This record gives sequence, structure tokens and C-alpha cells, in this order.
Amino acid sequence: MNMQFKSICVALALVAAPLTAQAVPVTYDIGAGSAPGFSGSWIHAGTNQMGNSGYFANGAKARLSGVLTLDMDNLANASGSMSATGDFGLGSDVWTLDVTGGSAGTETFIGGLTDLLSIDYTLTAGSGFSTMGTFYFVTKDFNNNTSDGGPNLITDDQLILWGNNWVNTNGAEDRTAFTNVIGNTALGLDLYGEARDVPVPEPGVLAMLAMGLVGIGVRRRIVRS
Repeated sequence: MNMQFKSICVALALVAAPLTAQAVPVTYDIGAGSAPGFSGSWIHAGTNQMGNSGYFANGAKARLSGVLTLDMDNLANASGSMSATGDFGLGSDVWTLDVTGGSAGTETFIGGLTDLLSIDYTLTAGSGFSTMGTFYFVTKDFNNNTSDGGPNLITDDQLILWGNNWVNTNGAEDRTAFTNVIGNTALGLDLYGEARDVPVPEPGVLAMLAMGLVGIGVRRRIVRS
């Protein structure tokens, strides 16, 4: 009887193997929030360098709100839309920031760090002006390992991110090249988000649990026989 039970368990494992759980897309509500040294969600002019780090913090800014959806296993499907009203270096207007895709680990920053997240965007003004680009968020704790864990941080229930729309590979000279040579406006993006829904198990996980219960029932019948 014991061999029969083992055979059933092996069969159940083989059936369950293709049903491995995948990451669940998480939708974050972007808006007000706080962490040490962090005041919420903003789009801002990238004008004030943080020491001599090459990272640029808030200049003129406008508060953002909206949603951002991320599947960390398939960031190409990153999506979302956020809005802001004000002037952050491109003129006072009503602005919409649409996320059109994403990636991670594809860029190299000063010190050999990589991007925790990069999001492609289209930025559109109510007046009709539109521009495209990418915001890059480096794998770096800007709060110097304080207890909050970020920025930059992404979990299933929260994200706290600071980034710019150019890659800081060599320091401030990258911003100079981005603005003077490439001719783009240096912008920063600060995002604070809380997950709208707690991720639930994928159907594959539920199927595996069901199979486990079936296995327990079969074992009991074998023992009784």
C-alpha cells in the first residue's frame, strides 16, 4: 500500500509541475505619502544636485496622482496614468503622464549600479504639447539604509521611488549632455504608491493545493483499506 501511495504522490507532482505560480501584476495608487526624506509623488525639474552624486532632486515641481501597474516578471507590460497641474519647467498646464512600458537591469549607473526599474512614458499637456522618454530608478537606497528600506524600493504592497529621465553613469556631466547635446528637458519623478489589492494566488497555486487535498484523501482511503 505504501508503494501505491508514493506512486500517486509522484503523479500528482508531475501534473502540478507545469502550474508553477507566476508573479501577479500589482496596481499601485500613486499619490501622497511619506518616508524619511520623502514627501510624496511629484514630477519636477531636475535642477538641484544631491551633493556631488550626479542625482538631481526637486526643482520646480507639481504633485502627481494616479495609478501604476507593474508585473515584475514582465515589465514590458508596465502601464498606468498619472496627472499633475502646475509648472515643473515646461510651463504651467494640466499634465498627463502615461506609462507605456518598462524594464529593469538594462542600464548602468555611477558606481556600477543598475536600474531597479525603468518606465517609458508619454507626457502630454492640456495645450497639446507632448514629449516622450524614460524615467530611470537606480538600485540605490537614498536614505542610506535607514529602517524604512527606501527609496528606492518596490514590494507587493508599496513602492517608493526617486528617478530622473536620464541615466547617471558618470555624474553631473550626463545631465549636461542630456540637456545641452541631446536637447531634452531634465526631469525627475518621485513616486509613492500603495498597492490597490493584495495579490492573490494564481490558479496554478490553487490547483496544487487542491491536488494536495486529493492526495490526503487518497492516502486515508489506502490506509483504511
